[in-house]
Amino acid sequence: MRKIIALFLILVSCVILFAAEPVAYLIKTKGSVQLYRDNKAFKFKNGELLYNNDEIITNEKAYAAVKYMDGSSTVKIFPNSVLKVTATKNAKLLDKNVAMQLGNVYSKVSNKIKGAYKVESPNTVASVKGTGFMVRYNADKKTWVIVLEGEVLVQNKASGKSVTVGKGSTAISDDDGNIETHETLPEEITDSEQSEIDDTNQDGRKTYKVQVTDDQGNIRYINITY
Repeated sequence: MRKIIALFLILVSCVILFAAEPVAYLIKTKGSVQLYRDNKAFKFKNGELLYNNDEIITNEKAYAAVKYMDGSSTVKIFPNSVLKVTATKNAKLLDKNVAMQLGNVYSKVSNKIKGAYKVESPNTVASVKGTGFMVRYNADKKTWVIVLEGEVLVQNKASGKSVTVGKGSTAISDDDGNIETHETLPEEITDSEQSEIDDTNQDGRKTYKVQVTDDQGNIRYINITY
């Protein structure tokens, strides 16, 4: 009986493994970066495939860059950040979500329609179609959304209030349900952050093919560029 149960568990694990499909991949990392999968530390390299709910932690002076599988969105993760990468299929599109617990990320999103994209902090959701913007959430429990290109819809979770923020503007959202906006000040983006943003927009240096299995058991190949 124990052998049957053990065999059953192995089969279930195999089904889950082959049903899982990557949603993103690591373009590159710099400094001390950790990847957790199923709450366990996972060894990785540049070009590593990422799956739903993979957690990335950047320590002090560390950076990471992630690209979603549809090629539409690149995320630069700044130091002292904690987030999970998730996505769901919507027909032939991929709806993408960066779930931040702490820190600072910059998103570069294509204006081609390839599914929804949002960055979510504990108190705010920032949704876009095509733009470049930064989201910051730290110990003060305020979410800063700094828009560098296009427009971002910023919604506070507590109050449901929302505002559309355009290029050159910043929104601040808090636990009390408030959202305020102002013209972005030069000091809101540091020189080091701007340098990493510029670097993100130039990523894409090497390409290789990776075999993956979809949820129907079909084998296909994808190009990984990093």
